[in-house]
Amino acid sequence: MIRILLAGFALSVFACSPVWAAKPTAAELIDPLIGAEGRGSTMPGPCLPHSSVYPSPDSDQAVPSGYVFERGIVGFSQLHTQGTGGTPSYGNLLVSPQTGLEIGEKEHISPKANESSQAFRYAVTLARYNIKCEMVPAAHSVLYKFTFPAATDSHIVLDVARKIGKSNALVTGAVNLAPDSATMSGGGTYEGNWAPGQYKLYFTANVSKKPQSFGTWTGKTKIPSSTSAAINNTEGGAFFGFPTRENEVVFLKIGVSFKSQQQSASFLQDEIPDWNFDKLQSKATKAWNDALKPVTVNGASREESERFYSALFHTLVQPRDRTGEFWDTNEPFWDDQYTLWDSWRTVYPLLALTDAKTFGGVVNSFIARHKHNGFVPETVVAGVEYSAGQGGNEVDNVITEAYWNQIPGIDWEAAHAVQVDNAEKVRTADYRDKGYTSIEEPKTGYSWRMKSGAGTLEFAYNDYCVGQLAKALGKQAEFDKYQKRSQSWLNVWNEGLKDGEFSGFINARHRDGSYSNTAARAGYNVDFYEGTCWTYSFRPTHALDEMVAKMGGRDMFIKRLNYAFKNKLVDFTNEPSFQTPWLFAAVNRPYLASYWAEQVRALYKGRALPGDEDNGTMSSLYCFLNMGFFPFAGQDIYYLHGGRLPEVRFRLHNGKTFKVVNKNAGDGNIYVQSASLDGKPLENAFIRHADIFRGGNLEFVMGPRPTSWGCHGDFNAEVAAGEIGG
Repeated sequence: MIRILLAGFALSVFACSPVWAAKPTAAELIDPLIGAEGRGSTMPGPCLPHSSVYPSPDSDQAVPSGYVFERGIVGFSQLHTQGTGGTPSYGNLLVSPQTGLEIGEKEHISPKANESSQAFRYAVTLARYNIKCEMVPAAHSVLYKFTFPAATDSHIVLDVARKIGKSNALVTGAVNLAPDSATMSGGGTYEGNWAPGQYKLYFTANVSKKPQSFGTWTGKTKIPSSTSAAINNTEGGAFFGFPTRENEVVFLKIGVSFKSQQQSASFLQDEIPDWNFDKLQSKATKAWNDALKPVTVNGASREESERFYSALFHTLVQPRDRTGEFWDTNEPFWDDQYTLWDSWRTVYPLLALTDAKTFGGVVNSFIARHKHNGFVPETVVAGVEYSAGQGGNEVDNVITEAYWNQIPGIDWEAAHAVQVDNAEKVRTADYRDKGYTSIEEPKTGYSWRMKSGAGTLEFAYNDYCVGQLAKALGKQAEFDKYQKRSQSWLNVWNEGLKDGEFSGFINARHRDGSYSNTAARAGYNVDFYEGTCWTYSFRPTHALDEMVAKMGGRDMFIKRLNYAFKNKLVDFTNEPSFQTPWLFAAVNRPYLASYWAEQVRALYKGRALPGDEDNGTMSSLYCFLNMGFFPFAGQDIYYLHGGRLPEVRFRLHNGKTFKVVNKNAGDGNIYVQSASLDGKPLENAFIRHADIFRGGNLEFVMGPRPTSWGCHGDFNAEVAAGEIGG
């Protein structure tokens, strides 16, 4: 969606601009500033679906996205990661158009004006120079359009060495100039991304105007008329200079490759053979409309449609298709999994409905990575494999979720072999031998994030997923083995840990069998990753009956879960607690699932997300909240809460259509009054994958008050009012 920002103020122009006279396409409804202007750590720049490059403006503050809405712009870099926290990754190959010549970021920062952000085009004016900057993307390359003022000393500066937060990220490399053809090229070996390890990156850039002056720099020293420079652990780059007339347009196009400079040149020639900005923009627009075709929203308000399609957009940015960049084969390579710990719960179940081709490509990439590297960790950035250890081996969960959705084109035996290898070699030694990851155990192969409590729970769920696929493939002995091992979460259940009237919590454990002395409300990043004993005690969703029994039975479970929400003991804006509201639906209290799902949805305000986007995780959660059903990824189940969108249709990978209708949606009607599937009343607050993929029609009737729907005769309006308001 077009948004124009003047002097920091946002003006919505769709009401008065003739471009909105016709019904907007799905691509035109996207607002990339959601999560960029507000919280979310996303970028305002344009990209293609799952493209290798993501050009976007960078600010003078080293945040993971590179962009801070309120601050000035130092230039435009070609690579970014979406919605992450921690150490910033990428921000390489920073382009800075200028009048005058400054090489340091702080020296050429500019206030911005007239910022306009769309999925397929970005524009902004650098107020310091009065240069209008526009960009449109291709898969591995970018076309920039700079409109200069009248000046004798206009320049295009390319910082080859920097990344976000590090001015000398180029360990060893070079930049080369061919002034007669207005070409820059180079690259080398870089470091400093979130995934530790070095990565290679190369580029080729062409300018539409032959330079009158040129040069390179290393460190702080400019070298006029130089056509090459070695850059090793220092700042460095190159520049072209020329006089410009008032409103003279100069184009720059740049191709980027992780393999070689020659490949970057091939990408550039294939994807942007000329300077036709409008043609490339049309291609990018079509790419987004095609990507969004499987989903149709009917009856929603303009605001609801914008927010929903913007969320879908964010789920189609990462992972990135970098096939052919790291191996000399055509085997799929899907990069920037950053990380699966974040995305497996919601992104991949949504991709099963919207982009099965990508889902299949990712699983086939797992198989290929296992073949080439011998292991498949949950994180890969710039081709660098990294076992972050936030949870367990989430690759296993994604593979089983793909199977439940019958994603086409996957060798399930080969995919299962990856799972078994994880189960037998990658789980920690204590988990395999003792049945739990101990506090003292050296976390060989994992980072500091691997914790006893969280690791044990996640490994147990991984084993459940391995067992489910084993059973589907007719491997009964394997199923029995991993089903038994999936109960390992019981080995970190401490019956003696109490908090008020509640007894029994997940607790980290020492090698000698004793439990950590962590209190029930503690353990954040000590015994658990980004959670506490309270948070993770609701995690064993694959063993629901046992979990409920451990917490004192159904009534006490409902009481404990509601208490946790009301006292903020679970953080449903963070991934470990994403599934928690729907546990109410699993124990015949769907009206409480509806109530707490609405509290989560209400946290999506303005252009802010409730937390970091994390590869589309927050946006995919938003989509499920508004559609009315929620996946428990890795299991054959979706729990129901009723949605906010009147109608959503999915064109599925098998050619069928799945339709969700929410009658009376909105206006405080957050509770399901009744539900039906294919015209038949639904008594249970869940459906299966088969209900979707046979082309089902799911219909909710929504209303303002809780009802007995899904409670199986156990409903009391007075009790319900107390559970919600008390």
